[in-house]
Amino acid sequence: MNQTLNAQQQQAPQKVAMPLRIAILVLPSTRLCCDIQSANPLEVLLPELYQSGLLSSKEGASEQIVNIEVDDFEANLKASIQAIDEGKLVQLSTPSQSLLMMSALKAAQLRIHPHAQLAAIQQGDAGVQQTMALALAQAKRDIATVSKVENLHDLDSQQKFAAVHQLITELACRTRFRDEVNQGVTLGPKQAKSHYWFTPNHQARVTAVNFSHSVNNISAGKQINASFIITQGTGFIAPKSIVDSQRLQFVLSGDTQTELLTALSSLKTELLAEPNSDSVLTVMRDNLIAFEQTNTRYAVTLQASSVDAMLLEISAMIEALPAVMAEDGQHSYKTPAGSYFTSEPLGNVTTAGLAFVYPGVGTVYADMFSELHRYFPSLYSRLEREGDLKSMLQADAIYHLDANVAPAMPLGALAIAGVGSSYLLTQLLMQEFNITPNFALGYSMGEASMWASLGVWENPHDLIRKTQTDPLFTTAISGQLSAVRQAWKLDHTDSEIVWNSFVVRSPSEPIKTLLPEFPRAYLAIIQGDTCVIAGCETQCRALLTKLKKRGIAANRVTAMHTTPAMEEHSNVIEFYTQPLRDEYPQDIKFISAASLSGDRRDKAVNEAGAIDSTMIAESIADTFCHTLDFTSLIHSAQRQGAKLFVELGADRQNSTLIDKIAKLDRSCGAEASSYPCCTVPVNAKGGDDITSLLKALGQLISHRVPLSLRPLIDGLDREIALRELNSAGLTHHNGIISGEPDANKLLKGEV
Repeated sequence: MNQTLNAQQQQAPQKVAMPLRIAILVLPSTRLCCDIQSANPLEVLLPELYQSGLLSSKEGASEQIVNIEVDDFEANLKASIQAIDEGKLVQLSTPSQSLLMMSALKAAQLRIHPHAQLAAIQQGDAGVQQTMALALAQAKRDIATVSKVENLHDLDSQQKFAAVHQLITELACRTRFRDEVNQGVTLGPKQAKSHYWFTPNHQARVTAVNFSHSVNNISAGKQINASFIITQGTGFIAPKSIVDSQRLQFVLSGDTQTELLTALSSLKTELLAEPNSDSVLTVMRDNLIAFEQTNTRYAVTLQASSVDAMLLEISAMIEALPAVMAEDGQHSYKTPAGSYFTSEPLGNVTTAGLAFVYPGVGTVYADMFSELHRYFPSLYSRLEREGDLKSMLQADAIYHLDANVAPAMPLGALAIAGVGSSYLLTQLLMQEFNITPNFALGYSMGEASMWASLGVWENPHDLIRKTQTDPLFTTAISGQLSAVRQAWKLDHTDSEIVWNSFVVRSPSEPIKTLLPEFPRAYLAIIQGDTCVIAGCETQCRALLTKLKKRGIAANRVTAMHTTPAMEEHSNVIEFYTQPLRDEYPQDIKFISAASLSGDRRDKAVNEAGAIDSTMIAESIADTFCHTLDFTSLIHSAQRQGAKLFVELGADRQNSTLIDKIAKLDRSCGAEASSYPCCTVPVNAKGGDDITSLLKALGQLISHRVPLSLRPLIDGLDREIALRELNSAGLTHHNGIISGEPDANKLLKGEV
């Protein structure tokens, strides 16, 4: 089809219509007016329009907006374009959907960020492909830049408008929606129905929609076609609210048990008096605002899916709190819904025990973070401008229609996506919620994620291409395993290596005792009550047999943390020798698994203050090429002051391991059992992204970690404004029309 369109574009007339350059904004389903009485909710929902002065009550403001009800789509568009050429703004709408249109120049002058731009319209009977080719020529776009094409037949005017409205909405929220059957592949029940709309680096999203309908006249089978080229604008739809009437969160504070119980009882009374979903939003917002202004010793976070469920959570917390506050109590209480309280805050300024933990290779999974962008669009927009977000998250594999593609990713792709997921979540916590750790550490290649994510390396995105092509990841420690062949002194005549790794429930000492009998099997990782052995599959299985243990095969080829990896030690140093930023975090202690013995024992990499790129690269290489003792790494972090371990990456595998390590310490009375230890996963495979995030925030709040609740409060402000606008819609004399507003169709400029 691309070759046909390119040929048709070349055959198009030399004189092509100029691009339209019409800016489009998705509105709440309400008719704009300039009456000052409607200002309160709209000021929250349409801040840019208010700043422009178009919605003021000043004389002449109302004359700038022309309202057109959709009844003949093509004719309505023609009238809209004519009005826009005359300097007007046009609101084109149906009872349930609405668009605001103006010239792109006017939008720029008013500092309004449009959601999309209408670049071309072509009509005729020359065929769909030729009409589309003419439209692309008018828009000055090549078919290769078009990332989505819709071909729709025999729709009425309102259906056509709805289709265009939907396309603009997808552009504005950067969301790619999936059909139940895509390219012959049926989506599984656990697959995401949508995900972020990725594009090649620095390439805008361009869409085409083609309408066709048959005409009954003497020319049998004649078809009239209309093609529209719509490109993304500089704005995006405002964030979905993290908390709402189906995802409630309250935070109560106090310095004593009595104060907490009183606050819980007061909230219960308030909710019983205001049980409807509209009023609970206001109660929730006011509660969060009040909490931000407090500085108490304790905090209780409550989460539930409804008011009734919240009342049950409050009752459960009232019953559990005295036991938690007792000196010999368990120090924390958590419900499946996410409510949380601890009597031993580990992350406050005084304790300074907050540690970011970065997982290693293999934690990423299909469709991870598929909804996160709808709640944090400015974050995704910034990451997209800073680098190749699509490559950073390995989107072609992670969001593939076939859910089996992601688990089969090669080592290099897994490494890139692992760093990318950690980088994204780190930016989310630090930039959106103003959370800064006191410590940072990584599991295996999580050390690279640590340096990349926390603003130490100047250009972490440069590692994406290197990881995809460098022999270190493609052939040395994976694939053909050239480093292993060199260590084993094999030549081209020897057979291929059959390599595997196995997770075995066993202490490390019995495995170490048997290793001399199996020289091509290695103890790769020590992690609590389990270990990972790797190497020649035959020898690994023989070792397991003699150990009288069953091993779970990972079926992944990587020689990291084995003796043969030392063949690549200098190459690892070279690979990770990256320029540092002029200014990097000075208050975070970076802990490495390479600092577990000798002079470096229990010392952060930056213990002496200044760090350089070689120091970081050598630390990564030492971890990369030796057995990873994750148990000792956690113990070392604890001795240095880490207490609250927040996992920054896909899934929660490290949190599970740390919990097991702490449990093992307590059971055997180890020295480390005296150190407080709590884990907080930010993400969990199989769970809802935002629910997992809210649960993590709830724990951090109760642990008194300094953070901002502004994203939650701002979202509630928008939710409340929409409901006010909707409830007032039919009562206003100036003709605001009512309809069920979409909570996501709000205006927001990119920042």
